[in-house]
Amino acid sequence: MLRKILLILFLFIGANQLVLGQNKIKELFEQKYQVSLIMPFCSRQILDDPKAKNAPIGNACRQYYEGFSIAMDSFKKADIPIEVRVYDTKRDTNVFMKILAKKEVLNSDLIIGPVLKEGNEMMVDFCNKNNKYHVSPFLTLTKSKIENPYLISAYPDLSYYGDFILENIKNKGDENANVLVVVGKESNDKILANRILALKSKYPNFTIKSIDVSKYTELKDQYKITRSNHIVVACENEFSVGTTLKYLNDSNHFINIQVYGTRKWLEFNTLNIGLCEAAKVKLISPYFLDFKGPNCTFFIEKYRERFFADPQEYAVIGYEQGLYFLNILMKNHGNLSAITKEPMNRPLTNNYLFKIKPEGKSIQNSILNILYFENGELKRE
Repeated sequence: MLRKILLILFLFIGANQLVLGQNKIKELFEQKYQVSLIMPFCSRQILDDPKAKNAPIGNACRQYYEGFSIAMDSFKKADIPIEVRVYDTKRDTNVFMKILAKKEVLNSDLIIGPVLKEGNEMMVDFCNKNNKYHVSPFLTLTKSKIENPYLISAYPDLSYYGDFILENIKNKGDENANVLVVVGKESNDKILANRILALKSKYPNFTIKSIDVSKYTELKDQYKITRSNHIVVACENEFSVGTTLKYLNDSNHFINIQVYGTRKWLEFNTLNIGLCEAAKVKLISPYFLDFKGPNCTFFIEKYRERFFADPQEYAVIGYEQGLYFLNILMKNHGNLSAITKEPMNRPLTNNYLFKIKPEGKSIQNSILNILYFENGELKRE
């Protein structure tokens, strides 16, 4: 009798283990990573009027998705499939909120977007309530402080350029630098300048002073022959930058100086490359595409095959970020919080090394490109 009871018990346990095993196998086969792209494609608006107000941002998002779709090809044979759903917010807050309420979005392992300030602000409550990370793909969140620990910014704030420049100076062994900041008239100019000035206490051996761009001739009075001199031209006005660079190239006043500018200079109509080379200008930029690199060549060929055109910047970004963030998703089994523990990586246009934002809660890339001109050609350090 006892043997019969034990046999029945054994068979019962075995049968249950078999069912559990079958469920696990079923779960394994059904497992997938869900990714949501939530962007203002504004497709209908652009279709009705190619010159619509939202056409620039809509076309940028479309190009981003085109690059992202090519990145997806690399994951076709992944052990766990990736399902990507695309949503058009139409740059309408009501539409955006309805998208966030969708079951598929709530179940997403990764959300790419939104791309505009108002969308990123609306994500705060959603992320905190649902513990969902989302990527701000190409917006520099400079003028709006968003305290969201689930926000991952692919581009660092403009203010962070100040942190990056000063740390770069220190890492090159210069403990007693003389840093002079030429401050322009635009709001972005002041953001960068104010951040550098705010970092004085972190670099007590540096001398850090600011000079209004209209008084650039005062630079000669602050130049120190006994120290290394680093001049950050925080100015986006083409005429003012050109005038300042001409003055800095006067060897009667300055020798062996290091000048810094921003990527905005590359948008000038007539940037004097000769002056930039002579002043050893370093341009700080989140984007640089090495057309000669094998990864770049591969992407351009694939893009041409699929879309019969050369990729624009946003398409390159979509491809790069697709490769990077999907790899992070799979490597860490859907745990995006581990992104701050990842080593530095260079997918295509920039290094990626994500850290908690200085004096903030969100996560942002902490690496920027340092560009310079050599024989008229723009290169990356």
